[in-house]
Amino acid sequence: MPPNGRLITQFGRSAHLGLALLRSTAFRPSAPLKLNLCLTYWCQYKCKTCNIWRRKPTDELSTDEIRALVRENPHVNWVDLTGGEIFLRPDIDAVFDAILAGWSRLALLHFPTNGFQTDRIVRSVERMARHVRGARIVVTVSLDGDEALNDEIRGIKGGFRRQIATFQALRGMPGITTALGMTLSTYNLQRFDETFAACVRECPGLTVSDIHVNVAQQSGHYYGNAEMDGVAPEPAAARAEIGKYRQLRGIPRSPMEFIESSYLKNLDKFLATGRTPMPCHALRASCFIDPWGVVYPCITYSRPIGRLRDTGMKLEPIWHAAETTRVQGEIWKGECPQCWTACEAYQSMLGNALALRRRPGASPLTAREQPAR
Repeated sequence: MPPNGRLITQFGRSAHLGLALLRSTAFRPSAPLKLNLCLTYWCQYKCKTCNIWRRKPTDELSTDEIRALVRENPHVNWVDLTGGEIFLRPDIDAVFDAILAGWSRLALLHFPTNGFQTDRIVRSVERMARHVRGARIVVTVSLDGDEALNDEIRGIKGGFRRQIATFQALRGMPGITTALGMTLSTYNLQRFDETFAACVRECPGLTVSDIHVNVAQQSGHYYGNAEMDGVAPEPAAARAEIGKYRQLRGIPRSPMEFIESSYLKNLDKFLATGRTPMPCHALRASCFIDPWGVVYPCITYSRPIGRLRDTGMKLEPIWHAAETTRVQGEIWKGECPQCWTACEAYQSMLGNALALRRRPGASPLTAREQPAR
């Protein structure tokens, strides 16, 4: 596709996504606009903040089942692929092919990687960049400190060097947006400055805006760290670190920087209050699917609401179930485990941005009350 044609397609899909998210504040859509899809729980790292790597999963969704998921749920606008480490799936290229070919409305594809398998990751992303038609692709390479601190937290010697090599290789790739992702925990709090300095030494020209910062969270069904002490940092100290980071970023100069600034501002509110700072769009615009096709509201709320293997990989019967609608109403009113994670924050911010606020306690409209898409 010519560059201008690709830009026009990207604009059209992005505009459709934006309108759909805004509409989802007034009406619960007939299908999720965004999927948080976990492809595998296999991971070769041994991070102190996460227990995913302790699992030895079997019978995860097959290539054909993922193709069926794409085929049976065609109206996805946005997908976050996650793990584990998604590049440990031997069929990852086939998964990318299925998603990019099957979801014709896809505006944004994002996935994190631990960056360890540099050559394989770069080959796959290069291949994807050559064939993508209209979707924006964003890759986050995880990194938790300078070389010594990163490798200590992530439990694998040589990890920092591989992560930086992967980031450098992806950084200048046409059609790909790449960032480093740092998760603040008790293990690296107050270490952003030295982490950034170490990255700049390896990547000349790196800016603070090239690093996305979030705060460690706990989850029973996803991270498997709900019973672990000392994962999430002390809120006041985390607020101080986030405040310094926000100052370093400065005034937003682009739409993406404005969105990131809003994310950080609301992260500060969450740390101050322990409450999600706005109506959450989990089960309204999005849901989480684990590697066996079990559907949850999000990565934090450990409440399964259905199994795709029981519905022929169709989300519709799960999405429209009375129990799902009831749980979504609870989430909308804040009656759920409170969090502010990137997985849910961005669609919630965008969906609430221009919407008229409901009066406190008002119930959202059900799927049967909303207009057809």
